[in-house]
Amino acid sequence: MTLSRRWLFDFVQYNGGGQFELSVNPTSSITRADLLAGAQLSESSGTRELVLPADYVDALGFADAQDAVGAVVQLGITDVLGARHQVDGTVVGISQESLLPSGGGANPAMVSALAEAQSAGIDTGPARYPLAVAYFDPALSSAQVSDLQESVAAAGFGVQTIQDQLGVIKTVIDGIIGVLNAFAIVALVAAAFGIVNTLLMSVQERTREIGLMKAMGMRAGKIFALFSLEAAFIGFLGSLIGVAAAVLAGSALNAALSAGPLSSLPGLNILLFEPGAIMGIMLLIMAIAFISGTLPASRAARKNPIDSLRHE
Repeated sequence: MTLSRRWLFDFVQYNGGGQFELSVNPTSSITRADLLAGAQLSESSGTRELVLPADYVDALGFADAQDAVGAVVQLGITDVLGARHQVDGTVVGISQESLLPSGGGANPAMVSALAEAQSAGIDTGPARYPLAVAYFDPALSSAQVSDLQESVAAAGFGVQTIQDQLGVIKTVIDGIIGVLNAFAIVALVAAAFGIVNTLLMSVQERTREIGLMKAMGMRAGKIFALFSLEAAFIGFLGSLIGVAAAVLAGSALNAALSAGPLSSLPGLNILLFEPGAIMGIMLLIMAIAFISGTLPASRAARKNPIDSLRHE
């Protein structure tokens, strides 16, 4: 079991330049950062390693992210007696900025050096940490992991695996997607009623035309297919226009956000348009339109040709 804690440094500086406050994610040594340049932290290395957020690059005086990789920076930390210490660390990577900033990262060698500096050589008894990171065999089954969690929880500790932490985020995202899907279903139902109404009016207006087609020998099945295909075409045309409008509006919104509020997050797109998803949506709308056109098409196919020709 390895122990870690959230460090809030008095300062980080490079080559005697400006000093800036820096926090470090307690799980940085066991997670993989979204890197802009450099490499991930090494748990086994004896070198004191750091991963800095991208917004520290300019502040510390580096030309770019790649220029910061390999540089030795100084971290300031105050010990339990109030004295300030300086610990050197090598920057091995620069992480991308994100909507949920998690601070920098430090490998176990750096964490140990900082803990030693903070304790000032005083034995304060059993160490207390707000967070403990435990490693277990990844080959364990789900049942075995659950048993392990229960045994640790029985000792009075709160327990979460990485999957549990990701599950919390996924639950929030799934909730948002569920609400959006509910709005989409309402829109599709409204569109289906619109198609039914449109085709029923079309059947009513083309009564004489339907009677003429039947009088000339067209079978009821062909008339049913004609109106059903017309419904599917309406669905195709509507979905095509809707998708084109959504892509144009979404691309414009992405561009506006990338140049404005999200300019510090390169490569981030709020709205993604995947060809496979677009094709799936279009096929779904066409299928709904086809089904919606069944009632009008059936009514058209059942019309009596003599009555239809007399229709005014």
